[in-house]
Amino acid sequence: MLIKLKHLVVVALLLATVFPAVAHSQKLRVATLYIGSTMLPLWIARDEGYFARQGLDVELVWLQSTLSTVALIAAEVELIYGTPQETLLAMTAKNASPLITVGAFETKSKHWLVVSPQIKSLKDLADKTLATSRPKAADEGYAKIILRRAGIDPSRVIFLSAGGQRDRMSALKAGSVQGSVFNTYNSLILEEMGFKRLAQLETPDFPFPPATFTARKETASAKRDMLKGFFLAMVEGVKRQTQDRELSLKLLKKYMRMQNPEILDIAYQESLIAQYPYMTKEQFNSSLDILEASTGVRPSITFEGFIDHTLLKETQLQQIKQ
Repeated sequence: MLIKLKHLVVVALLLATVFPAVAHSQKLRVATLYIGSTMLPLWIARDEGYFARQGLDVELVWLQSTLSTVALIAAEVELIYGTPQETLLAMTAKNASPLITVGAFETKSKHWLVVSPQIKSLKDLADKTLATSRPKAADEGYAKIILRRAGIDPSRVIFLSAGGQRDRMSALKAGSVQGSVFNTYNSLILEEMGFKRLAQLETPDFPFPPATFTARKETASAKRDMLKGFFLAMVEGVKRQTQDRELSLKLLKKYMRMQNPEILDIAYQESLIAQYPYMTKEQFNSSLDILEASTGVRPSITFEGFIDHTLLKETQLQQIKQ
């Protein structure tokens, strides 16, 4: 009996050594607004055990657009990751829940208005149909901003809800719409099929808003150490992403179901982080411009009222100490 007890103690000690984070892990639920290459640092941090080393059990939940914000407000998730327009819109609601953005990741991703071969210029889009993911979505704002730059009144264009980028690609190929806005690797796929990249959203004066991490203010205060651990793991994920192209391509194949080597390489290049984890005022202003173009609403929210960088600064100090 004594021998068996000793064996059990040895096994318990071994398990505690091999799986230290699992025994004391804290659950952290992160809702993502989309599935795209910009999620690569998240996938790396989870699959390579960086979150676990911080004592976190991170669950990624895909919830499109408004659903993610609803889940955040209802405390079903601790963080949402995606375009900042949904957060800004939620903050304009009457009796809005106190939300705060705690970090942002800017990638090298670009966005293009892709059109049918018969469309020769932006002016040809008058009285034509463009696909959007849903009514008043951010991608509708992208298209309207591109049209206005060319002096075209967006009210002369028909906007049709068709779903995510893959669904919009199907609508374009079927001829039910004449164009939509896509990221670079989906634009390349369409271009190889004979479609045309007509105009780019990003300009030197118009930086694309980064993907943001937003929490309830209550969570940012009560679970501060947990969120610090999350960002420490994300920084590790970004470093690995930059240094390990083979792993990155493997995860893109796995989660995005991509096989074409050229498209995979474009997706990887787009996923690389250009700036993190801070958001700039210029990016915040672009977010407001997109929200106004898509919904007609421009909230009177200040940069300081939208984002709080203090948690990141504390995380950086902790990283230096480590």
